[in-house]
Amino acid sequence: STPNFWLGIVLIYLFSVTWGWLPSSRMGGPLHYIMPTITLGTFLVAGFMRLIRSSMLETLDSEFVKLARIKGVSETAIVWKHCLRNALIPVLSLWGVFMGGLVTGAIVTETVFAWPGIGRLTYEAVIFRDYPLLQAVIIMDAIFILFINLLVDILYAYVDPRIRFE
Repeated sequence: STPNFWLGIVLIYLFSVTWGWLPSSRMGGPLHYIMPTITLGTFLVAGFMRLIRSSMLETLDSEFVKLARIKGVSETAIVWKHCLRNALIPVLSLWGVFMGGLVTGAIVTETVFAWPGIGRLTYEAVIFRDYPLLQAVIIMDAIFILFINLLVDILYAYVDPRIRFE
């Protein structure tokens, strides 16, 4: 539940200022990507792990899994072929929502790590009151989120054969 900006500042303080292991800002080699990736990724990983665990536990307790166990199907086949496909539906929904959060979280992360990017461009458009640029960035983000939602709907049909589009 740590906000992105605070986690980024703590990582910069520990790994750049205190220990000097990683560069604190700008873009360059592979070392420059470590702290921003951790900053953006920790927001996503915790939610996904909780949801995957609860979805798998719920699916493992369902009737068709009990029937597969009675028929003698191996536990590995039950988990990978039957349970995972059914447990992925809520995970895909959360992934679609998190992609919107990733776009807005990138604004904070790019500002903290002084990265040039769409998030930083949005921040500077707000600071300098560049309304046409801000409008263009918001429309572009909205189109990105619409595309992600379309992709999630298509993946629903791929993961769960019961879902069909007419």
